[in-house]
Amino acid sequence: MFVKKRSILKILLLFSGMYSSLAPLNAQFHVGPEIGAAISTIVPSNQNIPYYAQRIGFRAGAFVEVELSNLFSVRSGVFYSLRGFHFGTIPNPYNKDKFWDLHGLNVPLMFVFKLSKQVQLAAGLESNTVLGSNLPLIRIPSMQLGIRGECAFHLTERLRVAAYYMHGFNKLLEIKTNRPGQSGYYNNIIAGISMSYILKTIRKNKRIPIEICPPFL
Repeated sequence: MFVKKRSILKILLLFSGMYSSLAPLNAQFHVGPEIGAAISTIVPSNQNIPYYAQRIGFRAGAFVEVELSNLFSVRSGVFYSLRGFHFGTIPNPYNKDKFWDLHGLNVPLMFVFKLSKQVQLAAGLESNTVLGSNLPLIRIPSMQLGIRGECAFHLTERLRVAAYYMHGFNKLLEIKTNRPGQSGYYNNIIAGISMSYILKTIRKNKRIPIEICPPFL
């Protein structure tokens, strides 16, 4: 009976020795530059306040993407953007500039769903910190937040092209008058195309087998 129990114990320990305890896996990181064009405008809350034309700007910075699995990843980064609007036929009472320029520092945070190796869909939030403006008399929030979406396509393993859209939550500009129906506010929206390149990839840690089988077997 004792010999039988000892044999069973040896078999269990042998199976334990064949089992490899896996070291924790770190996520795979991608980092690189990203540049693109942006079309910015402001949307009025009602039709009684002026509608301004679009402003063509640009966006540039660096991204980081963390792969959580074969289907999902998280993407973020730090970007400079030029946004604003065109005065068009509406007189500019502040200066002779044709555009209202808004310089900002953007930090997006998006969850990415990989439809295939080439096609990705992303959605999340984006914050914008105002760095400066050519119309200092206009009071605007120093920090803005909006919802952001992307549809991306990998031309190669490293080169990625994306079409994106961002709609701000904050009241970017607010108009207050004593006339009924003449008060309102504007939200900022941006649409554009960007191109990014994976400059560096930090691979996952390899699985390290740890044998726990006693040496006397």
